[in-house]
Amino acid sequence: MDNVEIGLTYECKAIGIEKEVTGVVEQLYNNTVLINVVDCEPTDRTAIIELQNRLLVKYEDISACIQVECTA
Repeated sequence: MDNVEIGLTYECKAIGIEKEVTGVVEQLYNNTVLINVVDCEPTDRTAIIELQNRLLVKYEDISACIQVECTA
C-alpha cells in the first residue's frame, strides 16, 4: 500500500499481534508505520494494552483504509 497517510484509519496485521487490528497512523517510517489501536480482537487486548495501544505495522501488512481524516 503506497499511499498510507498520517491520521487515517487502517485495518492491518501488526507485528507481534495474532489477529488484525484497526488503528490510526501516527508516524511513517521507511519500512513500517506506527499506529494507535482503536479496535482489536479480545484475545489480543492484553498485549495491546501492555504496548500502550501503539504498534508497528509493515506496509505490506496494511489491508484497507477504513476512514478518511476528519476535517471538522
